[in-house]
Amino acid sequence: MGKVRIRLEGISKSYYAKTAVTQALRKINLTFQMGEFVAITGESGSGKSTLLNIIGGMDTFDEGEMYVDDQPTFQYDDKDWEEYRRYKIGYVFQDYSLIGHYSVLDNIKSGLLVMGENEENAERISAHYLKLVGLEGYELHKATELSSGQKQRLSIARALAKNTGIIVADEPTGNLDSETGEQIIALLKELSKERLVIMVTHNYEQAAAYVTRKIRIHDGEVVVDVPVNEGEETQGKLAEDSPAHKSITPDGAIEAAGAETTGRSLKPLKTAWFFAKKNAFTQLGRASLFIIFLTIIAVASFLLLGELFLYEDDIVTKLYSNKAFYQECDTRLVVKKADGTSLTEEDYEKLRDVSNVLVVDSCDYANDINYYIEEDVDFEYLYSFNWHDREEKKTIKFLSDTKFMRSADCITEEDLAYGRLPEAGNEVVLYAEDDSLLGRTRQCYFKANNIWDDGEYYDADLKIVGILKEETEQIYFTTEFCEMLSMHIDSGVYRICYDYNYEKMDYNQMPELVPVIADDLTGNQVRVSSSIESAVSGEVLFRFQGYDENGELIEEYIEETVEVQKNTTSHSKDFLEVSREFYEKYYSAGHEQASVYITSYAKTDEVMGALKRMGYDALSTIRVSSADYDEKLVYDRLKVMAICFGGLLALIMAEVLILRSLMKIRMKDYFVLKFIGMEMKMIRKISYLEIGVYCLVALILTIALMWGLRLAGIPIIAEMMWYYEARGYLIFVVYNLSLSAVTVAAFNRLLKGRLNA
Repeated sequence: MGKVRIRLEGISKSYYAKTAVTQALRKINLTFQMGEFVAITGESGSGKSTLLNIIGGMDTFDEGEMYVDDQPTFQYDDKDWEEYRRYKIGYVFQDYSLIGHYSVLDNIKSGLLVMGENEENAERISAHYLKLVGLEGYELHKATELSSGQKQRLSIARALAKNTGIIVADEPTGNLDSETGEQIIALLKELSKERLVIMVTHNYEQAAAYVTRKIRIHDGEVVVDVPVNEGEETQGKLAEDSPAHKSITPDGAIEAAGAETTGRSLKPLKTAWFFAKKNAFTQLGRASLFIIFLTIIAVASFLLLGELFLYEDDIVTKLYSNKAFYQECDTRLVVKKADGTSLTEEDYEKLRDVSNVLVVDSCDYANDINYYIEEDVDFEYLYSFNWHDREEKKTIKFLSDTKFMRSADCITEEDLAYGRLPEAGNEVVLYAEDDSLLGRTRQCYFKANNIWDDGEYYDADLKIVGILKEETEQIYFTTEFCEMLSMHIDSGVYRICYDYNYEKMDYNQMPELVPVIADDLTGNQVRVSSSIESAVSGEVLFRFQGYDENGELIEEYIEETVEVQKNTTSHSKDFLEVSREFYEKYYSAGHEQASVYITSYAKTDEVMGALKRMGYDALSTIRVSSADYDEKLVYDRLKVMAICFGGLLALIMAEVLILRSLMKIRMKDYFVLKFIGMEMKMIRKISYLEIGVYCLVALILTIALMWGLRLAGIPIIAEMMWYYEARGYLIFVVYNLSLSAVTVAAFNRLLKGRLNA
């Protein structure tokens, strides 16, 4: 016989339960040499499989010592046992322990890659041993497609390809018919000529003609240990290219059998990637299940994080005051030049070029003026009968203050489906389904609640000269018209003076009026409302008092005589119709501030920072108008944030529990990999890589889905996406990858316990 490979001295093993202790082995003393084909027999529960597991490094012992090549193993740690299984032992199991979804070739390659072999050589070696066991031509078949005998041959080929000096077989014929079982026994016999083969069998008669030694275990003790078939010719020999005669070197050449592989350096990441990739592509259904689940988690986390980003700014908890800016708009910035000078066309172009700026409106003040054009939607008429005058009286009730003026600065010809941009006077552009409205006029009312006195309104007939492409309620007016309705804010105070008081040497009546242009008037002709027409007639005094550079009224004023027309205006009392030349005499357009509309409130700080670097001062109208906190809104914000945080924590628990359960599906595969010698840290790498890739795919799918919903115009998604800047996406990715990492770590702890058990 050859040299001693395994020596057991006084080996004992017990299993402990809550209420009992079972002694599986008692003081076992055995020696195994190269060239032996040993059959270990015994009834069920006798301890024969436990003995084989201890020899194979799959189980520990309580007492005694096992020597491998005359070296004691008492000092072995987990890594040493992994190396022992990897380089010293080849396994053949009753249940074959194949990875069913791998190909026949990949099942053998797996063992070689675990040993550190490069993939090219591993494939060449695998093909060679498949030929030796009669499986040539089955390389690309899945292991599940083989017959029982073919599976066992594949299991032997995998053990043989590792080129180890020891092969252990646990009931290798237990699931085979007698003829196939005898072929497997004959194959193992041939392998034992230059190896140590130790086989556990319940059917000794089948192996009796082939084995060289019989060991019988009873009640955990060796009761028979005798040599058999000494000097007899073995039956059932293999072909001349038997692995007993030949094996493969790392470069693919044939070398003498029996040389063990030791000290090869592993390539952990590359090896782990091979297995992770195989797991994904050989089980697309299972991979899809993982990706779908992780995508559900990713979508949920995306929405929850998005809500947190939305509520990060406490502006949502404040009450809006419309005293300064009547239009409550969170995307509006008011911009001035830092030096206080008027804005120019060059400035407007610079502002439009700033990232995340949508439009720039030079008529800032007009952006707080409401317009009402749809009867029974924006306004309604109320009728009453005056019995004294025997007249029907019509008044206006304004229903909705949601529509605000914007000038044609905000659009270009590319925005038009039909017609042209408004150029002068009361020309406007609006949306319609066709061009049938072109050239028509529509009556419209205007109110400026924080500019004009309460209850005052102006009406005008608007001429439609252009139709917009995109559906919107917004109407765009000429800059001239917008300036006219807001001009007295930065121009001065206009008064009609009458009822002179000689005692105080001034007029008793000097109402402040808003001058508006009437194209039918010329020179100093003016027209007043019916409410003051009876008090003024003919020539009266007009007084203009302008503002200084600090916005204060100048004490000195300008006076001239105007001619009041007999017919009256249709507007409310505070409007004074004047000729165009008279209007231009006292008002010259000069805009010191503009309204800049940005893509989203989320971009406020970014845009304001860019404007400041360019030499402009900017303020957010919603921020300066929101000062006082509303307790209910504060509570609602905190409640939403608490729900989101709770949801994110719930996702952690859900993923750990559910994903870990899904990963248990792969438990058997990892058992197989451990049997063929894979290190636990390599198994962990495979888990991290595989789930990490699935998670990345899920994140990409989630982001693509959210962008699709954003482009589809889903409001809540569109608004939320503005908050997903680099920081937001980073938090989203880190959260999901960390969540997957925590789940894999939990699974690996479970796996390690199961494997060790």
